[in-house]
Amino acid sequence: MAKKIISVMFLLSVCASFAFTQELPSTDKISEGLNDFSIELLNVVPNTAVQQGVWSDAYIGKLIPSVPPHLGGGLTVGIAQLDPAGLNIAIGELNKMVSLGGEEIPSLPDSIVLPTLTADLRIGGLFLPFDLGISVMKIPSISFDMFGAGTSIDFFTIGGSLRVPVMQGNVILPKLSIGAGLMYSKGSIGAYVEDDNAFVNTSFDTKTAFLEAQLSKKILILTPFVGFRGIISESENKWGWKYNISFAGYTAGDEETGTVSRSYKDDFKENFQYQLYGGLSLDILIIRTTVSASYDFKNSIWGGNLSLRIQI
Repeated sequence: MAKKIISVMFLLSVCASFAFTQELPSTDKISEGLNDFSIELLNVVPNTAVQQGVWSDAYIGKLIPSVPPHLGGGLTVGIAQLDPAGLNIAIGELNKMVSLGGEEIPSLPDSIVLPTLTADLRIGGLFLPFDLGISVMKIPSISFDMFGAGTSIDFFTIGGSLRVPVMQGNVILPKLSIGAGLMYSKGSIGAYVEDDNAFVNTSFDTKTAFLEAQLSKKILILTPFVGFRGIISESENKWGWKYNISFAGYTAGDEETGTVSRSYKDDFKENFQYQLYGGLSLDILIIRTTVSASYDFKNSIWGGNLSLRIQI
């Protein structure tokens, strides 16, 4: 009995010492940080999704009838911007706890640039002037684990778009097209201490719809292009956190979950995002190397891609 009393008194003294030397942790701040980060993902995920499958030609031509038929495909590597401020606030508050088994949850860099890898295919229309593209994008599953703590990032997108030429272009006139597309994205971002002592996590499930207009003009072996997109999205982003404190045979802890969502039916002004994109391709025979970038003026989100494709 005396041994237990001594253990409890020692635990209370550690807690008192912590309270006097540091700002007490706030579970409200943990939840608020994850909620803010989930709101950030409401805007970042649609921007990243629609920048996949960007082709320099505003319109590639008909598949049938055409000699040769117009189609192509290839790979794209890119970068996506992410601000983890809210997530880091949550991590910082959790790390203020008395003990997390001797480990702290690692914070993320102040600004994250995530690598993306996309495979895509685009074919011309059958008899009618249009083209159709599909793309599958994956941010390689990233997991950093050192001394029992780490971070994990996962991001997957699949979708397609259809474009109709307003001008099919010639020696003098550029190509001009309008189009629409749908994308579906799913993934998660989090940080943790092993053995389930503590973690923070957010997950997203997002559907994105967009309209776009693109202008391009082939000049010898170069094709510059510029375009504009209007984007709306529907998303359910879930967040959660948990911690356990163990000392002298005693355990204390807490946990909470929440959801941030956006619907197509929400206020249009709040949902609507607008993105400018453009770039340049180097065209040598059937090989197309394309550099492109995008920027969301409303939310200050940028992205970039480098593509290598075969197009006939």
